[in-house]
Amino acid sequence: MSRNKWTSLEKPPLSMLALDVVESIGFELMTPVQAAAIPLLLSSKDVFAEAVTGSGKTLAFLVPLLEMLSRRPNKSPWTPKEIGAIIISPKRKLTLQISEVLQVFLTHGQLKHLRQKLIVGGGSIEEDIKSVQNKGPTISTNQSLYYKDLNWCVCSTM
Repeated sequence: MSRNKWTSLEKPPLSMLALDVVESIGFELMTPVQAAAIPLLLSSKDVFAEAVTGSGKTLAFLVPLLEMLSRRPNKSPWTPKEIGAIIISPKRKLTLQISEVLQVFLTHGQLKHLRQKLIVGGGSIEEDIKSVQNKGPTISTNQSLYYKDLNWCVCSTM
């Protein structure tokens, strides 16, 4: 599969906001996994992708996620108590990498209204809960935790 420009996505196309962010970060072409996954995710389809490290999997789900979340303010702004997305990753290192890439996107002027909260094991779950309750992240990036801990955290924030 050849590498296409981000503007080549047609059904549905990316917004100028998403294109501006991707371009400002320096990504000119999509990887094959991105070209295959992004249209499906933007069409609300489930996607399972397996690809080698460095193939663009993180952007393949973050770009459509941010695209969908950024459409929300047109209807009604995000309130501090709403969570628009929860990203769960199996390993701490991968969770940190996803959070770092996400933060690069969220520093872009038009996405500053979105917030993330990184939650990984080893810290105080009480502090994580307080942070979520007080600051209300739009996106929560989490290392997979024991079910009872995750359940407690999610139930406590609703």
